[in-house]
Amino acid sequence: MPTPPHPPSFPYRSALAAGLACLLWTQIAHGEIYKFVDDNGHVTYTNMPRPGAKKLDLGPSKDTKPVLEGKRARKSSTSSNPTPGTFPRVDSGTQSKRDDMRRQLLVEERSSEQRNLNAAQSEYASGRRQPGADINRLMDAVRLHEKNIEMLNKELSHIR
Repeated sequence: MPTPPHPPSFPYRSALAAGLACLLWTQIAHGEIYKFVDDNGHVTYTNMPRPGAKKLDLGPSKDTKPVLEGKRARKSSTSSNPTPGTFPRVDSGTQSKRDDMRRQLLVEERSSEQRNLNAAQSEYASGRRQPGADINRLMDAVRLHEKNIEMLNKELSHIR
């Protein structure tokens, strides 16, 4: 019985794969972030634009500059700053803008979590009065929102 013919080989297959990989990488590297708040106050961050979503400006990344080796690297290692000397630096104005944006996002998220906590507490209170209600699930929801608020407050305390 004759053997079936092999599919033709394409000499450009590896070049095509490399080109597609580069194209995908540039799409990932230059992605945009959108913030969407639904009617219930749930906040969603995504890279997909959608109606009602706000595009976030996270600031330019071109302002980062690598630190020169040598004297500057030795100086930074003797200071109390634990950042390695080869770590890229950001000027204080850009960092301040980033910190302000991060603080604003965290405050908005904390407000949203507070609304969700109030709703969960209300559901828990009404669920305690209803026979057959899943009290453990309702209490877990309350604890989750309390923990989220605690973590957001902790994160806010770390921002300069």
